Amino acid sequence: MSGFYASNGSINVTVVNTAPHGVYAADGSINVTRSLGPSGPGGAYSPSGAWYVTNTSSPVNTRRAPDGSLYVSSTGAFGAQPITIVSGSFGGGSPTPGSNAWFFLLGI
Repeated sequence: MSGFYASNGSINVTVVNTAPHGVYAADGSINVTRSLGPSGPGGAYSPSGAWYVTNTSSPVNTRRAPDGSLYVSSTGAFGAQPITIVSGSFGGGSPTPGSNAWFFLLGI
């Protein structure tokens, strides 16, 4: 069982599609899904219950993207909280399971 925190202190996440999943995966990690961008519904949570995330490689000065999703960066963008992806992938050259990325948390 993965749990909320990885052994390196980062937060474990499971990348999911938009089917109903809830906030937590069965292994205790957080479910996340890629934001749909400005054309999507916006906000921090998808209808499935997973956290919406937006990839960025640039430093940001806010925890939320303009659409309300949470920022993710595989390059360690300024001010980010580290995550470890335990399952799934963002695709397009983004982190895959077992890798570390950087994730912004909202009020946690």
